[in-house]
Amino acid sequence: AKEQIDWNLAKARAATASKNPRLKTPVVPVIESIVAVMHKIYAEKDLRIGVQSPAVSLSIFNGEEHDLQEIVGNLLDNACKWAKTRVDISTASYKDGLQIVIEDDGFGVNPADYGKVLRRGFRVDELTQGSGLGLAIVDDLVSLYDGSIELGQSSLGGLRVQVRLG
Repeated sequence: AKEQIDWNLAKARAATASKNPRLKTPVVPVIESIVAVMHKIYAEKDLRIGVQSPAVSLSIFNGEEHDLQEIVGNLLDNACKWAKTRVDISTASYKDGLQIVIEDDGFGVNPADYGKVLRRGFRVDELTQGSGLGLAIVDDLVSLYDGSIELGQSSLGGLRVQVRLG
């Protein structure tokens, strides 16, 4: 399948990029462009997508812009798909890494399913569109950058996804 080939090429690029210490991608412009796209895709839902980024200029991703777009795009798309009215995304920098947290006010995910949700092809709800690849792709990319992904309950009522990239 073409998707598999594209994905494997992307993975190879990411593996190379994650070893290149000179790559620095400003985070906020990437997030803002993806938020603009989500507003268009989910226009009929009229979602409020809040972006919180303290010290805007300091949020830097040590890697390829395309990889950051994949990570944020998949997570935001997921959140927007499930949200009722609102999605929040926030970034923070720590030591030499970056943390991105995305929360929605949807139905959330049963904590017993957190492990499954990150697996390729698993779908929480067979009725929604999608291949079930979104979070699996994020999980793969995050591990290429020696990062971590944690799922939890959002204070908004839905799912909270925290990604840390080293």
